[in-house]
Parts: sequence; C-alpha cells; structure tokens
Amino acid sequence: MKRKEEKYGKDARDAIKTVAAALGNTVGKTLGPAGRNYQTPQGITNDGYSILANIRFNDECEDNVALAFHEIAKRTDDEVGDGTTGSTVIGTELTLDLIDKIPDLDAPIPGQKSVMDLSRELEEEKNKAIAILEKKVIPVTTLEQVEQVAFTSMEDKEIAKVVAATIFKAGKDSYTALDEGFNGKIETDVQSGIEMPLQVAAPFMFTNGKEAVYEGTIPVLVANHLFEDYRGVQRFMQSMIEYREANKISFPVLVIVAKQFSIPFVQAVARIFTASKGSVRFLLLSNAHLSDDLFEDTAAFCDAKYIDTHPKGGQNISTAKFLDCGMITKVVATPKGTVFYGGKGLQMNPKAETSRVNARILQIRTLLDKESDTKKRKAMERRIAEFSGGKATIYVDAKTAAEKYYLKLKVQDCMNSCKTALEGGMVPGGGVSLKEVAEELGESSILYRALVAPYLRIQQNAGGKLEIGPEVMDSYLCVKAGVENAVSVVKTVITIEGIIAEHPQSMVEEIKNLVAGV
Repeated sequence: MKRKEEKYGKDARDAIKTVAAALGNTVGKTLGPAGRNYQTPQGITNDGYSILANIRFNDECEDNVALAFHEIAKRTDDEVGDGTTGSTVIGTELTLDLIDKIPDLDAPIPGQKSVMDLSRELEEEKNKAIAILEKKVIPVTTLEQVEQVAFTSMEDKEIAKVVAATIFKAGKDSYTALDEGFNGKIETDVQSGIEMPLQVAAPFMFTNGKEAVYEGTIPVLVANHLFEDYRGVQRFMQSMIEYREANKISFPVLVIVAKQFSIPFVQAVARIFTASKGSVRFLLLSNAHLSDDLFEDTAAFCDAKYIDTHPKGGQNISTAKFLDCGMITKVVATPKGTVFYGGKGLQMNPKAETSRVNARILQIRTLLDKESDTKKRKAMERRIAEFSGGKATIYVDAKTAAEKYYLKLKVQDCMNSCKTALEGGMVPGGGVSLKEVAEELGESSILYRALVAPYLRIQQNAGGKLEIGPEVMDSYLCVKAGVENAVSVVKTVITIEGIIAEHPQSMVEEIKNLVAGV
C-alpha cells in the first residue's frame, strides 16, 4: 500500500509559500537581457516552461503544489507559445502576496475577507487590468514592428531578423514549423501549399533518394478508401486515357490519396510502371489514420471530388472517373509527409464568387467559433493556417549540440511571439506595460505587486539600472495570456486548505510489500 503524506491549514499554506517562492525565484533569474540560464537534463536553456518541467521537491506535498504553477506555464505555452516565465513570476508573486491574507479556519479574525471574496476580487481586478492593457495595443503591420517583438524575444539580433522576416512573409495565418538544420546556421523556407501526413506506398515511386518530387499539371484522386484490387479502378483509368487522348496532353504522375493500398494493388501498379518503362507513373499516398476532415481539406485544395467509400459516405470507387480528380502544380512526398502546391482549389470560381479553398476556410472558421476544446481548436487553427498562409519552416543548426538545443527553444519562442504580434498587436515590453497597468490600478489593487514583479525582476537581474527603451515591445496576446493564466490558477490555489499526496515507494518497500502480499 502506498504511504500518504498530508498537510492541513497553516502547514498547507506554508508549503504553498515555499513552492511559490522557490519557483518564482528560480525562473525569475532568467528574465531580461541580463538573465541567466539553467542546465536541465535536456540541455542549457532559459525557457521558463522547460525549466519548470524539470523542478521537483523532496516533500511530496510541495511537489504536488508545484504542479499548479507548472499549469500556469503550460497553459500559456499551449495558447501563445511564449511568455511562460513572465506568467510564472506573476503567479508566484501573486500567491505570496495573498496567501497570508487567507483566513485561518481554526483561528478566524473578525472582519477578515473570506477566500471566496478574495477570489472574486482577483477576477474583477484581472478584467480591469486586461481592459487597461488592451488600450495600449499597437497594431503590427510592418516588418520593422515584427522585428521589434523578435528582438525582445531573441538575444541575437541577426537571428531575430531572420525569424521576423520569415513570419512576416508567411503571414499570421501561416503554419510555422521548427526543424533540424544541417549547415551550422539558421535557414528558412516559406512556400505556398498544404502539408498532409501522407506516406508513399512503395520505394519505386521515389524520384530522388527517399523523396518523390513531381512538377507540372498533376491530377489528384482523393478517396477515403482501401484500394485492394486494381480492377476496381479500371473504369477510372480508362476515362483518364480517353481524356488524355481527347485533349492531347500528358501528366507527369497520377496522385491517389487514400486510406490504404493493399500489397496486390501496389504490385499491379508496379507492373504497369515497369511495362511502360516509367512512362506511366503513379504516386500512391496513404495514411490509415487520416481523418475525414483532412481528406476533405486535401480535396478542397486540389478541387477534387471527395470520394468517401465508408458505409456512411455511401460511394463506390468503381464509379470514379477522371473528371473527379483535382489538379496541383507540384507535389513533394518525403518520409515526414507530403506537401501539395498550386492547388486548383485556390482559383476563383466565377459561379460561386469565391474559391473552393476560401469556402472551406469559412466552413472551418464557423466550426471553430463553436468549439471549446483546446486541442480541437488548435487542430482547426492549423488547418486554416495551412490554407490561408504559406508554410514557413525555420531550420536551426549550430556548431555544438548545447548551442543547438538552446537556440531551438529561443527560436521557437521568437516565432510564436512574432505570429501572435501579427495577430493581436504589441505592447511596451520588458515588463513596462504591466507596470503601467499596475500604476493605473493603484497600489491598493490586489494585483499591483504581481503585475510590477516582472519589471522589478528584470531590473534586479541587470543590477537595477536597466533603461528599457520604446523599441522594446512584447506580443500583446502573450502578455495577456500570462496574466489570465496566472490569475486563473492562483484564485484556485488560495482556496487550498489541505494537501494530500502519495509518497512513492522505494524499491525495498515494493519488494517487502510483494513478499507480504500487500
């Protein structure tokens, strides 16, 4: 049986104070241009979320409390991808400021505010603070403004410029990815297209090593189907031959997007490829776990008819014809996935007065407005980004593994700051905007000390004489998320009256319990 550890009343609140002080002091030392780094099991970093994920307390009750503060950083990271350190500093300072004001149920003081009164006051002051902060927002419309936000997030101005230029070019709705570089430096790539998690069915379809790259007018058949027998597509193939002959054109490759291809089907395609000496090429792309949503997205981008042979879809692959295909101008398939470029669905349809892609975006946005689940919202936002913007990839490499790990986390934060700034605007950085909000709320505000904490910590790390100029800017959405998540967690933490934790068994204890049959 696992042993329990318990703390109640003042002992529980003391544990909360210990954790808040330790975590706030630890991550606070990374803030600002004079902030320091930490060595974690993964590498050297000053990323607040990464540092917090590695901090453990010997006391099991304290370790449990730490999870609440981890949640502040995690939620901020999930929502905006940067600002995790600032949000943690706000949350820990707020906790330390309030915990001694919590009434002791064993020795109540007449007239003292109840914990629920404090929680409600905290929510009200948070709403006032966000309203004041919102008035300070400056819309971000130029590359120079994006660079200001990037410079605040990155220590290296040259890398910040590269990141800012990439995000600005791709746009706020772009899907941005971070990948391993190989040339010892930061490189970027921005392309217009959509990426899908589709794999090539057989090696003979590759054109270069483990890549399949084709350009030209490329037909794409999209079917939620398990292709088992080649005879099932004979009608489709005949209609393609007739179309080619009637229009006197040829295609570099026929792309089929499906759930799965059986070995006999792939073998039949291979025989055709061999018999034609490579003049008839197929690129079979599949993913057994691809959702209907992504099948429909692919069909919309290519302007193909979506053939759903699932019983609910009620269609039959034997009725497919060549005119059901969509068209693209380029396809790149690698072990990591497939990117389609130049889809016909991007073109304006005069009858509909819009493109099929725009119609699909509107459909997804409508569903997004009704969705509350964070993971589903993220997935929908990514799908919209795939359609709306370019595909931006930043490749990070460095001379050493230590520098590479450090840079990757910094670049990731910088990318997210730039994207959210394009989306929601920017506010004075370096803790200045929150300090100004605190001053406007007044020293009597329950949030005053917490909001000035990031600015004071930045000054402390710099020796107390750091001048923060008007060129230092933060993403408004990052700052806002930090305040909201800190308050959300803290107003719950201050209601804790007791902590009950499980003490993990040592190996000796486990063996003893096994022998005893416990």
